[in-house]
Amino acid sequence: MSENTDALQWGYDAFGQRDLETIRSIWSDDIEWQGPDYEPLPQSGRLQGPDAVFEMFGDLFERWEGLSVVPDEFVEDGDTVVALGHLEGRAKESGEQVKVPFAHVWRMSDGKVERVQILEDTAVLAKALGV
Repeated sequence: MSENTDALQWGYDAFGQRDLETIRSIWSDDIEWQGPDYEPLPQSGRLQGPDAVFEMFGDLFERWEGLSVVPDEFVEDGDTVVALGHLEGRAKESGEQVKVPFAHVWRMSDGKVERVQILEDTAVLAKALGV
């Protein structure tokens, strides 16, 4: 794996452990996070900066039990890395267990994340969350 892919794998592992300090270390100070454009979901829309993204993470952790985001494969081209994987968890309110595929498109600069675009099945997630 390359430096960029290694950094992202480290970040996914840190997310699984809720280690925000490690995650912050691989992000630029002005990271741009583009979630799916489906407003009722906590991870939707455009966020700017680590604090805004961490606030969204907090909302995710409040709504999901056993939330895991697991990359199954990385595809890299220069400073762009695509992570293909799956998100899995149980919605706390409904008790519904979900497992959905995702594609995360990461734009890197000097080994740090500048931008990410999140693509996932919003219908399945919204149904489980009741939104």
